[in-house]
Amino acid sequence: MTRIAIIGGGIGGLTAGIALQKVGLEPVIYERAPEFGEVGAGISLSPNAVKGLNSIGLGDFLEATANEPLHQYLFHGLTGEILMDINRKDCRDQYGGPYLQLHRADLMDGLIKAFGQDKCEMGKALSGLSQDEQHVELRFEDGTTAEADIVIGVDGLRSIIRDILFDTPEPEFSGHVAWRALIDGCKLSPRATERTNVNHIGAGQNLVTYPIRGTKLVNLVALTRADGWVEESWNAKAHPSELAKVFEGWADYVIDAISAIGEDDLYRWGLFIRTPLSQWVKGRVALLGDAAHPMLPYMGQGASSAIEDGVVLGRCFAAAADPVNALSVYENARVERAAFLQAESNVGGDRLQAIDPYFLRDNPPKDEDALGIFKYDPASVELA
Repeated sequence: MTRIAIIGGGIGGLTAGIALQKVGLEPVIYERAPEFGEVGAGISLSPNAVKGLNSIGLGDFLEATANEPLHQYLFHGLTGEILMDINRKDCRDQYGGPYLQLHRADLMDGLIKAFGQDKCEMGKALSGLSQDEQHVELRFEDGTTAEADIVIGVDGLRSIIRDILFDTPEPEFSGHVAWRALIDGCKLSPRATERTNVNHIGAGQNLVTYPIRGTKLVNLVALTRADGWVEESWNAKAHPSELAKVFEGWADYVIDAISAIGEDDLYRWGLFIRTPLSQWVKGRVALLGDAAHPMLPYMGQGASSAIEDGVVLGRCFAAAADPVNALSVYENARVERAAFLQAESNVGGDRLQAIDPYFLRDNPPKDEDALGIFKYDPASVELA
């Protein structure tokens, strides 16, 4: 049997692992963290991703775990006036799958259980790899090595494997910053825990809330601009007073949401971008997810595109004549789609954070619906 090593046990790596299992393979995931923990905050899964997860057996889990917003509202950040109501009630009929929102930790838990914790090698930080015509040798920071026939690099924005394969420029700060927090649902107004996504927009910034775990928690994401990123880490703790200052004078809903953030519960992320790749595969090694196509979050397609990658990868191994050919089919099937999502996501902030929110109301932007993003189905799309 083909020995497949997946480097990275995040959403993309686990999805790829499950998809490969579904076609009879037994991949091993190597994850640098010593253990899987309670990670992150809320996450949105658009219909294209949900269809992919459904195809590999996660449908019942999603139905039992996720929230399904029936509306996405855009409000004027300063006045609180409603600018746009995107109806999601017909999403299942329109796109073949729902739009869902849930806690990232819950999604990870479902993926880990589906793949199998015992098939994950933890505490394995990759330090290097080399390959020949027959196999790939992996070297880890703890001094151990492993051998595989195929390696899938799912090691994120600062991918070591990407740098080894293609020696591309370092990530660059995009000028965008994300602030994230989870808030106890009972601390906010009833509107915050309704089956909706509430987005307040203004010049150069916006703030989104939506409930997860039923109405127990409300996920808050604010997106702002900055001239540079001076933190040593790509993410850092922040105090709610910092965010309150950035959104001073905004609508009561925004001010109340920020006021409800616990003093130790706010994080700030610098959002980085990398040069788009036209090639994801070299020999027996391929990239997947952020390692191949990191994107800004304005279309909500970062995790969704990694899920697409993983599902398509499994199908390619089922269809191809041999493992190396499977990687070629995967690359051909995914590069154009991912480049499109990456490009549209990276300009999405300029569309959403319009100088005049009324202009956005009167001139609806190219959103996910207009661009046809949700129509894509990784479980059935033709393999190039």
